[in-house]
Amino acid sequence: MELVIYNPTEEQLLESYIISFNNEEIKQELSARLEKYNGLVYGDDSIKEAKTDRATLNKFKEAIENKRKEIKKSCMKPYEEFEAKIKEIVAMIDKPILAIDTQVKNYEQLKKDEKLEGIKAVYADRVGNLAKLIPLEKIFNQKWLNATYKGTEIEKEIRELFARVENDLQVIGELGSEYELQIKDTYLKNLDLTVALQEKKRLEEQAAKLAEHKRLQTEKAQREKELREKEQPPIVIPAPAPTPEPVVAKIEPVPEPKLVEKVYAVDFRVWATAEQLKGLQQFFMTSGIKYGKPEAERKAV
Repeated sequence: MELVIYNPTEEQLLESYIISFNNEEIKQELSARLEKYNGLVYGDDSIKEAKTDRATLNKFKEAIENKRKEIKKSCMKPYEEFEAKIKEIVAMIDKPILAIDTQVKNYEQLKKDEKLEGIKAVYADRVGNLAKLIPLEKIFNQKWLNATYKGTEIEKEIRELFARVENDLQVIGELGSEYELQIKDTYLKNLDLTVALQEKKRLEEQAAKLAEHKRLQTEKAQREKELREKEQPPIVIPAPAPTPEPVVAKIEPVPEPKLVEKVYAVDFRVWATAEQLKGLQQFFMTSGIKYGKPEAERKAV
């Protein structure tokens, strides 16, 4: 079955595209009439004439355009009738095409669903305890559902993928890094060992910088403490004055003499905070220990 055009024939159809009219005659006459407008300048006294010329030219232009549209409409009329008939035929063809297309698509979807179930089975067989960390959606390749993609190839890809994952996780574990959990977490996000090792390096460098910062802060605090201690003069606690020898009155009857413990005077310096000095002073007072300036200073006074 083929489309056969009875009228016009192919030769007549091509000839009908050529519309003959007095083209050259109009152009020659128009050129002569328009010659006077070349370089024409209108003055104050000729503006009315300019408007008349403009109206004349517009009227002629409009007449030419109207004729063009009329001819176009006449030429398009047989085509539009032809187009409407062709569309009617196409619509008749489209009806069974749509029905067949629906069946084909349903069949293809059925095959895709069957293939997907097979992929799920292979995945379940290999995923092991990584199901929560690596769901099927994470590794799924939409091309697997294409009819040209063989099931054996899909199974091979899935098995090789999980073999690589198990090997990579083992490599990360053997690193013995204190950041093992963070490194594995990074790896499981994209299954890229290179990215995981870069994360390990970043974490270690960050920890090193923090440790160095802490060390510098500690050293700074120690230097400031030593500087304060050097700038603060030592506080000298004067030694207590010597206790005079006790005088025993001779009264009858003479009581049995009391033994008096000998008292020693000791000069010394201490280095302590104000709070510690306060505690030392309290200790002296509580213990009954006398204290005062060194002997040399007392004699100088």
